[in-house]
Amino acid sequence: MVRTSLAAVAASVCLLAISGSAQGAQAKSTSFRRCAAAHKSTARSFHGSRCPRHTARRHRRRHSHALFFKAVNGHCRAANLNPNAGNVALVRAATLCLVNRERARHGERALHWNDRLIGAAQAHTTSMAVGGYFAHSGSNGSTPLARMRRSGYIYSSHLGFEVGENIGWGSLWLGSPRAVVAAWMASPGHRANILDGRFRDTGIGVSPHLGRLAPGQDGGLYTQDFGVISG
Repeated sequence: MVRTSLAAVAASVCLLAISGSAQGAQAKSTSFRRCAAAHKSTARSFHGSRCPRHTARRHRRRHSHALFFKAVNGHCRAANLNPNAGNVALVRAATLCLVNRERARHGERALHWNDRLIGAAQAHTTSMAVGGYFAHSGSNGSTPLARMRRSGYIYSSHLGFEVGENIGWGSLWLGSPRAVVAAWMASPGHRANILDGRFRDTGIGVSPHLGRLAPGQDGGLYTQDFGVISG
């Protein structure tokens, strides 16, 4: 853990991920929590899957025209940006660049934007920012899987799928894409989602508003949704 401070104001980072699997209607999940003195960290993992009923069907993948950065000489553009109202698209693209750099280092193919996952991730990020809470369960009790269904990513009950979600926030400099992805990679549940070779699609939501999570401090609040449709 890294100790960080700015005068009398401490920077902090907080993480959550969901992990579990499902076959048909059966599901299970696991969680763990850890904290340290000057660096706050919490993690859970979410991971859900379902076997396809009709394997002959193909998913109608919907790509996005969102910014897409690739690492150049191992570096990702805009990775040190602190989110603000004018640079959310750049921060989102930098976050995916960093995630894909980690996947490449471990021999996994890059994730690609999906409009519907971007919508699900951004809506949940905005809900957390406005509502002043930090959880995978939405203010209306929605789960990550329910939000991905509502967005249209999982558009049929006959589809097979695998999905996951990471969320995190950091105040001050710990709210940059570099700091958040580094924190995710240091947490087993988040790392497992990032490096899961079965995932193909992703969406990232970003908010520069922390509200009651870190009163009086700027930073970044993030949601990354992962998915693959198998039927």
